[in-house]
Amino acid sequence: MHYSSDLKATLSASSLAEEKIIAELYGFLHGAGNLSFFARGRPVLSFSSDNASVARRYYGLIKDIFGYTPFFSVDKSKTARRSNRYRLDFTDEVYSREILSFYNLFSPYDNAFHLDTDPFFLTTTPDKTSYLKGLFLGCGYISPPKKSYHIQFSLHVEARAKYLIELLTSFDIKANMARRGKYISVYIKNRESIAVFFALIGAHQAMLDFENILILKDIRNSTTRLINSETANIHKTINSAEVQMRAIEKIAKQKGLTWLKPQLYEAAQLRLAHPTAPLSELCEYFSPKISRTAAYNRYKKILTLADEL
Repeated sequence: MHYSSDLKATLSASSLAEEKIIAELYGFLHGAGNLSFFARGRPVLSFSSDNASVARRYYGLIKDIFGYTPFFSVDKSKTARRSNRYRLDFTDEVYSREILSFYNLFSPYDNAFHLDTDPFFLTTTPDKTSYLKGLFLGCGYISPPKKSYHIQFSLHVEARAKYLIELLTSFDIKANMARRGKYISVYIKNRESIAVFFALIGAHQAMLDFENILILKDIRNSTTRLINSETANIHKTINSAEVQMRAIEKIAKQKGLTWLKPQLYEAAQLRLAHPTAPLSELCEYFSPKISRTAAYNRYKKILTLADEL
């Protein structure tokens, strides 16, 4: 959780161009907004986050856009395994209605809610990337790349999850959706897509760190594969040499090595002198030097002769 939390804190400290704040708050509203109702169905909006830096960022954004400040409070966790929850509430119902109406989430005329994503707020690429940033800060999570790599969004509204899939796809980001209990999870597991997502939301240092970790992983995996391959080759060489040794010892016991033709006699003597050497090394000891294929054929002939005894 620390990796994801630290990334959100870094993103929350970044500056924001004025034209992007509407779209970013829209994303945060979809990710961290909560609706409840007073008597007679009067809507009340609040925001909840497990990250203090994120809560402070949107406390300031709401003030900048709408001109009033929400009530900031902390729900202390009763267990060490759970994080504190930081809440932004509105003491006046009018403020909730104004924000909901501004984002076309609530119509005061017919007293109805509209939960789909409104493309009106996402007409430009900067709007869309700002929305993704706000959504990630509101309900996103990324696993530490040293363990695995995936980004996940936990949404309550299926229509918003489907729109998110379409939005990510428009940036060539591969994403999938799955229902997990009361949440709808949109997740990204493709490593290239995660790097692209980092770049889109302005997490450039995180993108570089992520790619460096992946490069180190690749090097480590390649080294492991190489070691395993070399180990397998060593075992193969030893096992092959053992078979040759047994064949030579059998011929020596039953016929004597002088029974072999001169070329095979030389091969037998060299194997006895270098019992664990690979074939490529033995080639250097022949006089004159011979190719690996020639050496292979000589030892194959020795094995055939031993089998016939």
